[in-house]
Amino acid sequence: MAILPIIAISGPHGSGKSTAAKKVAELLNYTYISAGQMFREMAKDKGMNLEEFSKNAEANEEIDRSIDNRTLDFAQIENGIIIDAQLGGWVLRKVADLIIYITAPVKTRIQRIAERENRSIEEIKKETLMREESERHRYQKLYNIDVSDLSIYDVIINTKKYDAAECVDIIMASVKKITKGDTK
Repeated sequence: MAILPIIAISGPHGSGKSTAAKKVAELLNYTYISAGQMFREMAKDKGMNLEEFSKNAEANEEIDRSIDNRTLDFAQIENGIIIDAQLGGWVLRKVADLIIYITAPVKTRIQRIAERENRSIEEIKKETLMREESERHRYQKLYNIDVSDLSIYDVIINTKKYDAAECVDIIMASVKKITKGDTK
């Protein structure tokens, strides 16, 4: 049996990374892992919203370490896996075969989140900017990572320019390139 690649897909909230990662995982029949879902589940278990839990994570570095260690563990034991994580590229850079960054302008991302969650632009903007600032601070403190440094990524896609289907096509072409066309 062929060893299937490990693919890390990173990017800011509302960029389309989860949509693309899920679709590519489905097309390739790969395992899909979401660090964001882990974070949301931990927040729910603690009875906190994302803003409260992000502040909690600032004071408790074990939250981020736990999620990052779990994603790394999955990558080290799974064959044919897509990991959707804010820090996926950084955490998995030594084990991933393909590291992708999906982005979009902040205004576009906030609009998408507001529509998806049926909430106001103002509320989403405040929450998203606070979460991203919290993450920047936590990741710098915890790992000495500058999340604005995109030099580790193999592919960078701006989803304001490419719709979800085109984004998936770009990723699939990249997977085909690293697997020499053998994606099954």
